[in-house]
Amino acid sequence: MRRIHALEWEDLRWFPASWRDYGTDYLRFVATKSDLYKPIVPLIRKGLQASGGRHWVDCASGGGSSLIMLAKALHSEFPDLKITLTDYYPNIRAFERTQAELKNVFDFEKQPVNAMEMPPHLHGRFITLFGAFHHFRPDDARKILQDAVDTQSPIAIFEPVGRNAISWFSMLFVMLNVLLFTPFIRPLRWKVLPFIYLLPLVPLYVLWDGIASILRTYSEKEMKELVASLRHSDAFEWEIGKTAGALPVQYLLGIKKEHTQ
Repeated sequence: MRRIHALEWEDLRWFPASWRDYGTDYLRFVATKSDLYKPIVPLIRKGLQASGGRHWVDCASGGGSSLIMLAKALHSEFPDLKITLTDYYPNIRAFERTQAELKNVFDFEKQPVNAMEMPPHLHGRFITLFGAFHHFRPDDARKILQDAVDTQSPIAIFEPVGRNAISWFSMLFVMLNVLLFTPFIRPLRWKVLPFIYLLPLVPLYVLWDGIASILRTYSEKEMKELVASLRHSDAFEWEIGKTAGALPVQYLLGIKKEHTQ
């Protein structure tokens, strides 16, 4: 089954910001409580080492709070670590809450940042995208990877879902999870609550976008095809696969070859 670029509501400019932010909060809550990204720490370590171990730039960050546990796990090894949160629709309040958790680690860009064309002052940094790469059609996804190669920036992409049985099975519980988890998700978004418990449009939106994400996610074969189409792709060492365990995370890691020797 080939990738299908199905509609995701959160991609639409007119979509209510409070609903979009809730969707981000829900995914962050699930990822944090399940410690979903713990197996990727060695991959993050490789990317940081390739960039000098100091500066990590996250694209399409949402609120950025999913990175807090990873930052804590790596901070003792990289004491000068700085993580810059960016987004095309920057949520400044969410960025500030994440920054407050580790003030000496996190900062953020206030202006919109396009992952397909990173601003010059962020070139050469270690770039990550968490659960965001599937939002880009193949031509745009290729631009993200090409920009990393052209600016000699190590890059890592992580997708917590894929076109597999585990991801499809998890969709059976999304609406129930939204109802159960919402009281524990912070910040509590009062404007959204009526559309969760009285008129359950938000649970339906989260379910729809979850299914669309599965259909959109690039397979390992499709990732390899994107990499093979890049100019000077052979200047980078590419690692594509998925983590072990009950909740595998699909990943792509690209590092300039001089750093892998």
